[in-house]
Amino acid sequence: MNLKVAAAAAGVGLRADPPQPGPWAVGYRTVRITDPRRPGRQLITSLWYPVAGSGAQAGGGAGGSCPEVAGGERGRAGQHAFYPLIGDAGFGSDVAVTDAPPAPGPFPLAVFSHGSAGSRVQAAYLMEALANDGYVVAAPDHPGDTMLDAAAGVRTEEQLAMAVDRSRDVSAVIDALTDATCSAAPSIRPDQIAMVGFSYGGLTAILASIGLSPAPADPRVRVSVGIAATTAPVPPMLLAQVPVPTLLLGGVRDPVVTMVDNGDRAFADLLASHPRLSVAVADATHNSFTEICRQAGLPGSAGVPPGLRLWVAVTAAVTCRPPLLAPAQAQLVADRVVVSFLDWQLRADLASGLYLAGGGPAIGPGVTVRLHP
Repeated sequence: MNLKVAAAAAGVGLRADPPQPGPWAVGYRTVRITDPRRPGRQLITSLWYPVAGSGAQAGGGAGGSCPEVAGGERGRAGQHAFYPLIGDAGFGSDVAVTDAPPAPGPFPLAVFSHGSAGSRVQAAYLMEALANDGYVVAAPDHPGDTMLDAAAGVRTEEQLAMAVDRSRDVSAVIDALTDATCSAAPSIRPDQIAMVGFSYGGLTAILASIGLSPAPADPRVRVSVGIAATTAPVPPMLLAQVPVPTLLLGGVRDPVVTMVDNGDRAFADLLASHPRLSVAVADATHNSFTEICRQAGLPGSAGVPPGLRLWVAVTAAVTCRPPLLAPAQAQLVADRVVVSFLDWQLRADLASGLYLAGGGPAIGPGVTVRLHP
């Protein structure tokens, strides 16, 4: 039975648009997760989570005493969150409230993997949208492959070794947050876990369900989302093994991770992924789906290395201006597509599936959608 027939049989109509905003206020906190299988590997992880009511009151956020709260960051309980990038440089949120009391769960869990030389808050807008829709979101920094590491010149690990470590990081985060001894566990549905990733993190997300040797597969991952995902290096026979529903979102004007060599090829090779969805945005480029335009002030921050200042300035200049899609519009497309896909696949929301199957114009300007059941 196809999607439209199933929806009609269930009396489900077309969803006009994912909630904008969703029904939940958003809380934010930072935790430190230790992987017991890799002593010394500390995963500083941002958490976004649903909050009952306005979220303005301070209180114990999702996670409680487990994992350990990371210190040394700006942002006080009850105030709007501050998203750190390097040193004192970062940007504030108009949505998330630091350490706001969590709403009673359980909720689905989405784990986000940032791009190479990126940051756990690289797509904070999307993390906020997911929490706003009723997801707990966990985004770790991958040690050795962050913006801070790149600025310090310490990214010495080979790409394949980084990819393996990233896969293990994802499983370590899921282990920590779903462990029965962790106070976050009651907030999370262990049967509803998604992986979302950007660029190199998109590769991490897509391969999470099959693993990347010697990192094992994580069968708890039920759906994967790759945003401008770097899949070109992955052999077709490996992509063909991915058994979970997959969303591929990318920009047609992306010169870094081109749609033809990555998104289009992966869509054809993900033979065991049902359904799989490809969303191409005509006037978007690689970093259109990140917070780079809000990071444009970073070059003026004290203590930021000159090389990083230049990279941010140049990347923002080629991302945030016409004729490319306005950053707010690109982010709205990502919010609509990712939230709808996860609601469809994890919550069996047929209206969200119909919304995506309805085609690009309903999602945004210049959007093309391909769906394989």
